[in-house]
Amino acid sequence: MTSQIRRRLVYKYTLIIAIMLLFFAFGGFAMCKYAVQKVLADTMFDALAAEIREAEDAGINATTPLEETVVESDISSIYSYAYWFVGNRLVFAEHPQNAQVDKLCREKISNYNSEKRLEKFSVYDEQNREWQFYILAGKTANGKVVILVNISPFRLLSLRYTYLVMFALLLMLGAAWICGNFLADRTIAPLIRMLENQKRFVADASHELRTPLAVLLSSIELLELKMPKEDVLSGMKEEVLNMSTLINNLLELARADNRQIGVRKEKFVLKPIIDKLIQKLGKYTNRNLINLCKDDIYVHADKELLKRLLLILLDNAVKYSPENSKIEIIAKEDDRHCQIEVRDEGMGIAEKDLIHIFERFYRADKTRSRQQAGIGLGLSIAKEIVELHGGSIEVKSKIGKGSIFIVKLPNN
Repeated sequence: MTSQIRRRLVYKYTLIIAIMLLFFAFGGFAMCKYAVQKVLADTMFDALAAEIREAEDAGINATTPLEETVVESDISSIYSYAYWFVGNRLVFAEHPQNAQVDKLCREKISNYNSEKRLEKFSVYDEQNREWQFYILAGKTANGKVVILVNISPFRLLSLRYTYLVMFALLLMLGAAWICGNFLADRTIAPLIRMLENQKRFVADASHELRTPLAVLLSSIELLELKMPKEDVLSGMKEEVLNMSTLINNLLELARADNRQIGVRKEKFVLKPIIDKLIQKLGKYTNRNLINLCKDDIYVHADKELLKRLLLILLDNAVKYSPENSKIEIIAKEDDRHCQIEVRDEGMGIAEKDLIHIFERFYRADKTRSRQQAGIGLGLSIAKEIVELHGGSIEVKSKIGKGSIFIVKLPNN
């Protein structure tokens, strides 16, 4: 139990730290990106105003010949390019050195009529590299001015930043995992000490109680020989036997908690084991116990522990099934698992109780429980036995229609 609590705490601490790291990493990236874009946009508006003034001061008109200036830049250069128009005729072009990029940019500019609205577009050069640009245009007295800024370096920088952040996050997650383990150990240390003391007390108390209970039972049996018809003695004997069963169950759980139960697995045929248990229980009940297990079903388990497991499930089915009802034991086998099902036609278990049914001392039907022997340890022991074998146990049930307990044991 403590290992499960520790594992959950580690996962929670690591998740919390990871979320914080992701928030700061991507939040910081988003803020930086916004700041760069804001500065770039403000710069472009200032540059556009300067280009408009320069174009008007140059006195360009319809007869002005086209003047072109090549800017020696590549995809990794943050550079601005300017284009002046008189009407729809280009009279000045300060353009990229790459001919393919320049051609595609001119096609974009010729169809661009927005005024003072910053937009983004992409083109691809001969090497299929993506160039990204911001475009901004403004009107002059007899035409317009368009400026472009190559923002491809920001995209490349963003990719590098993303890779760097991912690598840093992996390192930080490792650190978070280590911190999570440390915090979880500190958190559950008092709980572990308390549980260890509780286990020690249960084991010691159970050992100490076995001897007086055995003496008391022997004394009652001697009295029964002298006074065989005394109801008081039979009642006392029944209570002592119930107490002995409780003590044995507590000892068994204590040994399971401390992993002191040895599991000696062997491969054997399942059906004869079930037949003997049905024969044993059939002497004390009028329920119809049916073994539907085939003769060729094998199971790989500890034989004594498996008997204990099946006895718990069958006894549980008998307790909560009406007289003359049917209880079936079914077994299936494949390459990986042996599945054992115990089906009854009993009172069933409410859905709200299903998640608690394997907890210690839990009784689903409190009213009916007072009339039944036991204190709710049987199914807890059954679960411990299944987990010692590396298997799983679950229950399906509907009120008034019975229950199905399903045990899966690994077949290797």
